[in-house]
Amino acid sequence: MKSVLAAAFRALPKPLLRFGLFAANAKFIHGVVGVFQDERGRVLVLRHVFRKTKPWGFPSGLANVGEDACAAAARELHEETGLAATDLKTGATTLVAPRHLETVVYGRADSAAEIRSSHEIFEARWIDPAAPDADVAAELPQAHRELLDRFSNEGTPAPC
Repeated sequence: MKSVLAAAFRALPKPLLRFGLFAANAKFIHGVVGVFQDERGRVLVLRHVFRKTKPWGFPSGLANVGEDACAAAARELHEETGLAATDLKTGATTLVAPRHLETVVYGRADSAAEIRSSHEIFEARWIDPAAPDADVAAELPQAHRELLDRFSNEGTPAPC
């Protein structure tokens, strides 16, 4: 039976085979969230333009096809603020919604460097993770608040 199935599989034209494999497998969005710390232990939060509620949060976005989480987080940080990321480490990857995976990436960025405005960001701020500014804390999404609390208590976790 295996040899008959294998022969049938091999006989399929490549485009039909690829379409079948694409249709039969799950598709996911892969997002990244970057927790970037400066030399004083503060973390960078951004007030995002395109978030209807809870506009404050960490630099974040979607990974491009073939892009790993660290590269995606560094790209998002640069696109949103103009800052360069260093010392990147991946943290946990979780399912945050149906078909939406999100990977946390930890890294460093220079708070002395000038933050460049982008069309995605109203404001950028370096905050103490143990005592965030009241306006930021009130408008952080729950997942980012939990991430900030965990970071404040544990620091940068070991990579997975």
